[in-house]
Amino acid sequence: MTNVVGGDLVKVMSWYDNEWGYASQMVREGVHMVTH
Repeated sequence: MTNVVGGDLVKVMSWYDNEWGYASQMVREGVHMVTH
């Protein structure tokens, strides 16, 4: 999932590995920015 969005989001996911709610929100925001 994160590979589609880009490398920067992978870094965010690694920083917030234990914060899945936050990480999931960042994924959604990242996908939104890329697709719009």
